[in-house]
Formats: sequence, C-alpha cells, structure tokens
Amino acid sequence: MATLVAIDSKAQVAEFRIGCGWYYKPKRRVRLGLWKVFLRGVTFNWETYPNGPASGVAHSISLKTWARQAHLHGWSGTLWLGPGYPPNISNGPTTNICAGQLG
Repeated sequence: MATLVAIDSKAQVAEFRIGCGWYYKPKRRVRLGLWKVFLRGVTFNWETYPNGPASGVAHSISLKTWARQAHLHGWSGTLWLGPGYPPNISNGPTTNICAGQLG
C-alpha cells in the first residue's frame, strides 16, 4: 500500500511512501519508505463511490485528472508495477497486499 507524497506532472514522476508491499517474483517484501515512480505508460483508476473502496466502482482516468484529484483529495492505494501486469495505480479495492495476497 502506498500514499502519494509529491508529484511532478511535467516530469511525470511521483513520490510515494510505501507502507507495505511485495515483489511478485521472487516473492519478497518491498523496502518500506519513499519511492519515486515514473508515470509514463501507467494507467490510473480512481474510486468514485462515496461509501468507499468496498464498492468496486473505480474508473480509468488520465494522469492529468489523477494528479488534480490527488492534489485536491490526497491519494493512497496500490501500485502494480511489476512485469506481467500493465503498470497500474489505483485507490480501488484490492486483495490483502500487506499480507502477501497478490491477486
């Protein structure tokens, strides 16, 4: 799980504080702390249902919209950046990543 700390929209780079996470293969824990992520080629989903992420109503949005929403409301969620998956950043529902359930 990650929380957005800063974003540079022009450079398309964001900095996230990683609270828990796993590398997919070989499966091992991600180092906790601050990570910079290049946002080129990443898809973005935003949870829009007012009762929270249990609803499963996440919509694909552009980097520009994601950056604006994150600036206005803050952002925390998941980063799927590994090989075998299209890179994705979402605050929608997911598995229990902190416990190592990766999908």
